[in-house]
Order: sequence, then C-alpha cells, then structure tokens
Amino acid sequence: MRFALAYSTPLLLLMVGTVGCSSLNKFTSSQVAVDPGNGSDVRILKDAWNWDQGFHYAHQGEGMALVQLNNNEPVHLIRLEQPGTYSKVHPLFPLNRNPMKALDLGGVLACTAGGTVLLASDQPKGIAWAAFAGALVNGLGALSKPRKVYDKGYYFDELERLPVGNPSNPDLHIEGFHMRIPEGQHSWHYFQNMDRYHNNRVEFVSASDESIEIEYSNLDEELNQVLVAQGFQAQPNDGMFQRGTAIEITGQLTSVREHRVQNIVRYELETAWWLYNAFGIASDTAHVTTSSNWALYNFSNPGFDRELISETVVHSMFQSLESKAFRGKLNRIENLESEWTKEWESIALSSAELPAGRVSSALQSVVTVEATDGHGSGCIVSTDGYIVTNYHVIADGEQAYTVHFQDGVERSARVVRYHPVHDLALLKVDAQGLLPFHLNLSEAIDVGEAAYALGTPYDVDLGASVTKGIISGKRKDASRTLIQTDVSISPGNSGGALIDETGTLIGIVNEKILGMGVEGIGFAIPVHVIPEALKIEFSQ
Repeated sequence: MRFALAYSTPLLLLMVGTVGCSSLNKFTSSQVAVDPGNGSDVRILKDAWNWDQGFHYAHQGEGMALVQLNNNEPVHLIRLEQPGTYSKVHPLFPLNRNPMKALDLGGVLACTAGGTVLLASDQPKGIAWAAFAGALVNGLGALSKPRKVYDKGYYFDELERLPVGNPSNPDLHIEGFHMRIPEGQHSWHYFQNMDRYHNNRVEFVSASDESIEIEYSNLDEELNQVLVAQGFQAQPNDGMFQRGTAIEITGQLTSVREHRVQNIVRYELETAWWLYNAFGIASDTAHVTTSSNWALYNFSNPGFDRELISETVVHSMFQSLESKAFRGKLNRIENLESEWTKEWESIALSSAELPAGRVSSALQSVVTVEATDGHGSGCIVSTDGYIVTNYHVIADGEQAYTVHFQDGVERSARVVRYHPVHDLALLKVDAQGLLPFHLNLSEAIDVGEAAYALGTPYDVDLGASVTKGIISGKRKDASRTLIQTDVSISPGNSGGALIDETGTLIGIVNEKILGMGVEGIGFAIPVHVIPEALKIEFSQ
C-alpha cells in the first residue's frame, strides 16, 4: 500500500510535466549571419505579416541577427540587402526532428507503465485511468505539429556585386522595356518539395492561353535608376532637354515560367535586349534567361509579383551587357544617320519665290494627311506634289495615304523617305501646279515675333484652321533644334505649318506639352532642318 502511494505521486508529476511538450515547441531562435566579405552593413530581413501592411519584410539586423522562426510555418524567407549588390532571398524549411517528441514518447511509455501498475494495485482506479489519459495526451502530442523545427543557425555567402560603369564610355540609357509574351509562354511548374525542384521532377505544368502585350512598361524607369546608381549613366539634370547623347538599349520580356514549391514561387524569365536606334536598323540581340528570388505565393492575387519581375529584369539587363551581342559596342556611339541616308539621292525642288503675303492665302499650301489611326497635317513644298509632314503621322507603315487639299480634292500620296530622329517625312502626290510655301531657310529664329499655326486640329472636318501666338523661344533637345511657341496646337496639327505674318513657312508643327495647368507650350521643327534631314535642295 505504501509502495503504491509513494509511486503514484511522482508518476502524476511526470504526467503533468510531459503532457504534449512537443506541441509547445512553437519557435526556434536562430542565429543568422552573412559572410563579412561585403562588410557588416548587409541588412537581414525576415518575412512578416500583419493586417496593416500585409506581407512584408521586417528588419532583423545587419551582418548578424537573432530571428524567431515559427516551427508551425512550412517555410520562412530571409532577405539580404545591401546597396550596390543583388538582393538575395533564402527560403528556410524546418528540416530537424522536434526534440520534444522524445519527451512525448517517454511520457506515453511512463504513463502507460504507471497506469498498468496502478491498475493492478489496490490504489483508486481513478489514478490509473488518469495515467492512461496522460499517455493518450502525450501520444496526441507526439503526433501533433510541429514535427520538424528550424536550425539554430544559418550562414549565408556574401552578396554578388552589381557591375560598375566605365566613366570613359558613353552613357547607357534604357529606351524602353516591353512585355510581349506570346500565348503559352506564361507557364506554371509545380513541384512537391525542394528536392524535387532541384532534380527538376515536376508534378505537372500548365500554361496561359492568352498573350500579354504591354508596350513601354514603366520598368524602364527603375532600370535607368540602377544605371545611374552604378555609374553607367550620369545623374539626370532637371529640365525637359537635359538627357543629352547616350547609347540606348531596348529590352523585352518574352517568357515567364513560374516555379511553385509548396507555398513559395520563383520566376524564370526570358528576355531579349538590343541596341536601340530610331531608324530601326537591325542589331544583334542578347537573349538572356534569369531566375528570380523566391517569394511567398499570394493565392488571393495570382498575378505577377512586380518586385520579383523588377529585380530579375535588372539582373538580366546586366547579364546582357556582358553578352557577345554587346561586346565592343558600349564604348562608342555609332553614326547611324549616315547609314540610314547613304542610298538617298538629293532631290531638287522649287518652292515659292515670294511669300503668300497673307495668312489666308497661305492656307492653300496646307493639306490634311489621313492615316490608319487618325490624321495629321502637311505642308506643300513644291509645285509638282512634294509634301512635308511629321514622321509620326505616317509611322503606321502604310504604303499610301489619302491627302485632302483645301479645294476639296483628295489624292493618294506615297512615302518618299523619312527621318525618325528629326520626325520628318516627305510624301509625293501625282499633281502639278500646286501652291507651295515660301520657305525661310535661315537658322535665325525671331523670338517674340507673331506666328500662326495652320492645319487640321482634332477632326478632318476642321481643315484649314488657323491659330495665332508668338515665337516663345529656341530650344535644343539632344541633336534636335526646336521652335517653342504659345500658338494653340491640338491633335491633328502635327505636320502642319508654323508661318510668320507674311505667310512664309518657318517651322513644321511637331508637338505640345500636355498636363494639368500647362498651356501654351508647343514646338515646331525649323524649316532649315529639312534640307539636311531629308536631302532636299530647295531653289526659290
């Protein structure tokens, strides 16, 4: 009797002390350290979530940090950041057996043995059944989560440095970054675990049956910011006309493969990069395949993770700069204008000997150019049917355009040549006896003098419209010279005439600035640019 009583007390204490111990092992305090090769300022961040911010990364320390990892979470993400390096995200998984499971199993054995002894003794049966209940609870604890826990420490290699620009080379500038993903090239690859992912043992694959077409996505802004930070591009100055001359590069996203492992995802992007030129002269293309960082998959928003795309595109951009396609091409700016115009023969044209004398008379020298997606205006510059307009008016690539004259006659015009940089184009209609403009081929621009815009604003039915203002200034935009004016300019005026009070053509209306509170800022291409840009010899 004394033996059974003496035994039951420590047995009950054992039951209380071991019931479900492993289920209480919810967190592991892990020491995270980064190779000091980068320095001690590597920021260590861990995935976090709250109602205010949703998913985000919480700062844990720099160089080394003690982080709390939830053993009930199937994965944690550690993000490493440092200026001038590629950020890196490391997925962590609970791979170690929960050491508390041994206590739960020990509790099962101890409680079962104690209950058996008590049941065979003359002790109250309730104590024995309590022991068996403890065995059951410890058994449930042994089967409950967390079964695996995280390591006590993690050590990561130093981050990879971003390339640094050569100050003796011309600036690099991203002209644009497009998303042109054909049908089937956005795909999802599912893996059961990381081992299967590393062995490329995919469970199943699916793909989108829709294409993605986004011209000039805003990723180019971030790419240019990185180029500035890494010395490939000078810090841009404030102002509209401060970009200067640079080697321009265009990028394109052509394929996205999403690799999903449990509840994390990474992208494999295929991109294409080439030297941009306004003339469309073909250049070698660098095709680059780049893997992104890992991220938690957002089941409520299955669209692209923009941060992953952006970081990976930066990486692929620098990979392309080191590719064979760009080798030897980033240390000088090629003169492609001579290549573009080398087969052009000079065209001799006779413009009007004298000004029209009146603005109303000059209207006979303006036409409307009808294009596929709208219309523009044009200026007659010879009696035998040559018309100058903006390149962007005929940039849809059609072979022929309908031209409306002020007397109501419509004629078909063909494109003779165009210059994309100066935004000029030369058209030809089969006609004789037209009334061309008198041209001011002087480089002098009389700021403050009266000016008139002639053209077809907004709608074809508004042909031969006139607006009045002054010449506001002379501007230089990289290789282009522009006349600034406060004359009212509307869509459809492009390619029309800017004339002085005598009816002399002084400029080809080009563009205006749009914006809240912005009025009276338009631009025209000076007439003196036309002969060199389009290889025309004018005689008056």
